[in-house]
Amino acid sequence: MASRKDNLGQKLLEIKEELEEKKSERSELQGELNSLTKQLQEYGVETVEQAEELIRKQEKELQVMETEIEEEVEEIENMMEGRWE
Repeated sequence: MASRKDNLGQKLLEIKEELEEKKSERSELQGELNSLTKQLQEYGVETVEQAEELIRKQEKELQVMETEIEEEVEEIENMMEGRWE
């Protein structure tokens, strides 16, 4: 009978330790979530979906700017070629 109590006590102790680990892990994850939420708010968004949309919009704007720069560089190169001929 003492053996069963020891086994039960050991099992309960293991469950308690596992529960404490899970609580600690949950606390860490909650802290990370709070940090990420604050970072999103710095960009004026509240959800991951809004952040993804913002990224898509900014990528499109960046592509337009890159195209404009390439065109202006080409124009400058053409002007310089004309000057050297």
